Amino acid sequence: MADRPNVLLLMCDQLNARILRCYGGPVPTPNIERVLHRGVRFTNAACPTPVCSPSRASMLTGRYPGSHGIAHNCMQKDYPRGTGPSPKTEEGITNADRTTERILNESGYSTYFYGKWHLSGEELSYFPDMYREHQEYYDEMTDEMAQVRQRPRDQWVDWYGWAQPVQVSEYLKNAAAERWQGRAYADFIAKMGRLLWTDEKCFDFKSASRALQTVTSASRPFMVTCSFNNPHDPNVIQDPYYSAFDPEKIELPETFSHWEPRFADEHSRQMVRDLGEPFVREFLRIYYGQVLFVDKQVGRILDALEESGQADNTIVVFTADHGDMAGGHGMVWKSTTSLYEDVVRVPLIVSHPGLTADAGVCSWEVNLTDLMPTLLELTSHAVPEGVQGQSFADAVFGRQEAPEYFQFNLSERIVPNAEHIRAYSDKPQGGFMLQTPTHKYVQYTDGEEFLYDREHDPGEIASCAADCPDEVQQLRHQLQEAQRRYHGWKP
Repeated sequence: MADRPNVLLLMCDQLNARILRCYGGPVPTPNIERVLHRGVRFTNAACPTPVCSPSRASMLTGRYPGSHGIAHNCMQKDYPRGTGPSPKTEEGITNADRTTERILNESGYSTYFYGKWHLSGEELSYFPDMYREHQEYYDEMTDEMAQVRQRPRDQWVDWYGWAQPVQVSEYLKNAAAERWQGRAYADFIAKMGRLLWTDEKCFDFKSASRALQTVTSASRPFMVTCSFNNPHDPNVIQDPYYSAFDPEKIELPETFSHWEPRFADEHSRQMVRDLGEPFVREFLRIYYGQVLFVDKQVGRILDALEESGQADNTIVVFTADHGDMAGGHGMVWKSTTSLYEDVVRVPLIVSHPGLTADAGVCSWEVNLTDLMPTLLELTSHAVPEGVQGQSFADAVFGRQEAPEYFQFNLSERIVPNAEHIRAYSDKPQGGFMLQTPTHKYVQYTDGEEFLYDREHDPGEIASCAADCPDEVQQLRHQLQEAQRRYHGWKP
């Protein structure tokens, strides 16, 4: 192995870890599991926030959302078609940010990004070759999508300007028309189903194609990121993936019937309440199929890496920016203010060419914010000042005992400011989570608190806050200390 290994980062959007077979789930993912070869699977990895852009910004900068300032989804440039009002003052990632790719690029690495970006602030000098969802892909598919728009309106879904032909089940079509018409996300729900395209027309396939070409031809060393949109909405998937699961045989999560009153009026819960169990089964059928499709693309890229002769000199990471409720607690999507494990926990698998065998499983409380300093250490780069995450490189090489920092996890849902600029007050609104190996504490700015015993109640079914005042007080204090340390917030 050379001193400057390549980096291949493979990531999904909105992937619930418990769906994957290697995390005990129902979906076979043999290609994702290939990353486990000479690698480690993290069982308690968490996102810094269950929101796309802020979590992605934390992965890049090694800082929590309350510090880097992106609490909003960056829509102005990445989703210019059909987004509704998006403030022109919105700020995303710029060349001034000290990101992993910028640091590697400045030291001689070739850096590339293909797939869902969702962070546009300005064009980045260290990404000379990008392939993004509503820029390059949309331009490439303009004529194809124009033809789709010629179909009857009930035969295609408009997802922020993407026009995709879809065949919807009669149950879902009728139920959505009767119970959800005219409401938020109505088109996304009414147009869930079988995508009538081949793999080759899909964004994730094209992104993977660009990535595999680059790992074969890029000058060394390189960092290539392939960022899949699936299993995020639009909730459509083509055959054979759509037909791979019988919705009647899908087992709903054990927590499906356990509903917390606080979230009763949120979109994620209302969809399930109004459209019923058949809707959830259809949703999961599509979601599982999307994961199968992603797994196939991962396989294509890994095949190219091996054929290039660079597999023995490449760090490979597989992860996601956040999860999805996926039926848990009677909810789907992430359109909730909850901080359940379904949306907070993410899959994280890291392989390193310096390992001679699988490193196995690690239960450290790692966060996506820690990924940046970890990759810098693994590629022999210094971590710049201001980075809040910590390197878990020791865990990659099999260290079993977690240092103090990796005994807790922080995640937060911060209400963004109206201008979508990267600035906060010292006491932002939202929901905040601090998790230890034994307990999970959640606090909302309206004063409501939850406490879950992770050992005896892993499904987070019943809060034990009222019965454990001492534990609540201790974790409340730890959360305040973390917020003061990372964000400068005043309790």
